[in-house]
Amino acid sequence: MRTHPLEENTVIPHTPDFLRKIFARKGIVLNKKYGQHILIDQNILSYIATIASLQKDDVVLEIGTGTGSLTRFLAERAGHVFTVEIDNKLFELSSEILKLYKNITIINADILRSKHKLNAEVVTMITDWLVKNNNPVFKVVSNLPYNISTPVIINLLESNLPISLMVLMLQKEITERLAAAPGSREYGILSVITQLFSEVELMKTLPPEVFWPRPEVSSAIVKMSVNKAKFAGKITDYPLFTKIIFAIFTSRRKTLLNSIEKLRLPGVSRNELKKILISMQLDEHIRGEILNLEQLLYLTEAIHTISRHGNAN
Repeated sequence: MRTHPLEENTVIPHTPDFLRKIFARKGIVLNKKYGQHILIDQNILSYIATIASLQKDDVVLEIGTGTGSLTRFLAERAGHVFTVEIDNKLFELSSEILKLYKNITIINADILRSKHKLNAEVVTMITDWLVKNNNPVFKVVSNLPYNISTPVIINLLESNLPISLMVLMLQKEITERLAAAPGSREYGILSVITQLFSEVELMKTLPPEVFWPRPEVSSAIVKMSVNKAKFAGKITDYPLFTKIIFAIFTSRRKTLLNSIEKLRLPGVSRNELKKILISMQLDEHIRGEILNLEQLLYLTEAIHTISRHGNAN
């Protein structure tokens, strides 16, 4: 992993013709595996930075530097920007393009160590910087590569990073899942975890032509105000909560009773589960996918209490 503090500026490419020429000269070929689509609409880039309400003391994490187009808008408003680029050649190009900015750290790395874990080196670098600078406000603002958007969002929300806000450009289908209501087709694990940690607001839908190369899907911008205390802070046993929601949403056709019973939690019999549902005024044939966040929290705490007593016995 390499970092590069930036010092002097050059012109930032933002038209398809300019991008084709500079990519040809640098031998850059965009990789579908990385979900690389460069946002070329300057008004949208400015809009993303604006709705993030960046201040001079804010620290920003951007995932997917690309050619540095969004990075520039962020650096002009924030105190410091950490931007992560997995592609070696794009890392070199963006380092060259963004030479003026002394408040940017470009990191040549994968933000994910695995599907279920962020890159520890990147997280440590950011955390150390925040501590050294008395923990300024930390935000995530990114045209997030679509192929890693779901694990990145979940891992960021579950991390210890002091994120206050996330403004993300995503595939429209993903933004619909983030804000989905209980019982809807889009409502699932991503919806529950996102809404557990944040308040979600869909800001703007975008057509494919604002990107180069054009993706085959529409995109959207979502604003997520992170508030871990509201719901997540009330969970006694978060691993149990995740077990329950995974059991529910990986077996949608099963009843809630059958989904939870399949977990074989100690001391949690079918009869005990029925008692919990009665206390929640729910029918025993109900499916878990219609439970809202507060109901899932109540269910988890009730199961945790029974399971803990079962272990004690």
